[in-house]
Amino acid sequence: MIKNYQLVAILLGAFTSGAFAQNLADIGILSDTEDFDSSLPFTTTISTVFGYDSNVGSRPKFVEDSSAYTQGRLSGAYSTVRGKTHLGLNAGFATIYYLERDDTTFNSADGSVNFYHKITPRATFANKSYLSYSIEPDLQIGVAVPRRLSHYYYGHNNASLTYAFNRRLSSITRAGVSGISYEDETSAASNDKFTYNISQEMRYVLNVVSDVVGEYRFITSDYDVADYDYGAHYLLAGLNRNFNLMLRGTLMAGVQKRSFDNGYEDDWQPHLETSLRYNVTEKTQLSWINRFGYEDGELASNKATSRTGWNSSLNLSYSFTDRLRSNFGMTYHSYNFERPELIDLAEVMKTINLGVNYRLYSNIDLNAKYSYISMESDDVFRDFVRHRISAGMQIKF
Repeated sequence: MIKNYQLVAILLGAFTSGAFAQNLADIGILSDTEDFDSSLPFTTTISTVFGYDSNVGSRPKFVEDSSAYTQGRLSGAYSTVRGKTHLGLNAGFATIYYLERDDTTFNSADGSVNFYHKITPRATFANKSYLSYSIEPDLQIGVAVPRRLSHYYYGHNNASLTYAFNRRLSSITRAGVSGISYEDETSAASNDKFTYNISQEMRYVLNVVSDVVGEYRFITSDYDVADYDYGAHYLLAGLNRNFNLMLRGTLMAGVQKRSFDNGYEDDWQPHLETSLRYNVTEKTQLSWINRFGYEDGELASNKATSRTGWNSSLNLSYSFTDRLRSNFGMTYHSYNFERPELIDLAEVMKTINLGVNYRLYSNIDLNAKYSYISMESDDVFRDFVRHRISAGMQIKF
């Protein structure tokens, strides 16, 4: 099992490293500093939630365990801009208590450090570090197993150096590390690993609305126990285009190939990433993101040599008034596990998220949320359906 102190030390010590997180939300972000917050004072947020979970452990339909729950979270955030340097800090701790279970209390925590510095008018350095302790799978990042197994640590450190040779030609160099470690020994044996990455991207501006991109990526994964260590090569090309002031699209397509230390080797296979981001009005924002290609989650536990996945995410936010806001999210994940010694395994996971937020006072929000997750698998013991509904309050100081 990966020691937790090793995970923390490598991720926080490797400040000049980076990682290609599988986060769907990162697809289509053209600059590694695009989502940096502007300077703001230190803020503290306290939130409380009361809700109901129809299937706490993401168990099969015939052994579901439901419970009401209450949750509290305390978080802090700070960002500053000093000349050419931006710094953002975030940290949070949460605890959830189930009213109708024997194992009643689960804690979680997360923290991040975002750093950005303009070295010269041509060169910019950015670094994003993230570390979390959780029991719920993070489907946006897509690293943890998509069902509750046990508490796990996850972290990544993303860094990049952007250099503009002239007004048309620029490059982005990235390198990095990410890691995951489960507390449960059975889960850890199949999933604990470190992943290391490097890439080189070249971007050429065709005109005021379009630029073309070429990229090479190399990824190597080192499993702690499972015999699934591998190296992977990606060759990609793409186009970024602003269709108008409100609509932006990106396309990256190419091939990828993996070679495992155990002797198995994948063929060259297609890899695709697309995104559309549309500011429909000042009150309405829409995004649609897709990714297709090889993935390495749950290979060992399913005795598979490869896993091909298509992931699609649709998100819509709408502000009814200055006080009342809403959001809607829907994801579709289709996986196919190739298993030479067994019948291939196919799975489809769907999620829906709905939320409403009402600004009661300048620093107090009321919110209500609903989420739905379903897994349909060729293996009936992996099927599950989960509904969660909650209402809460958030206070910011």
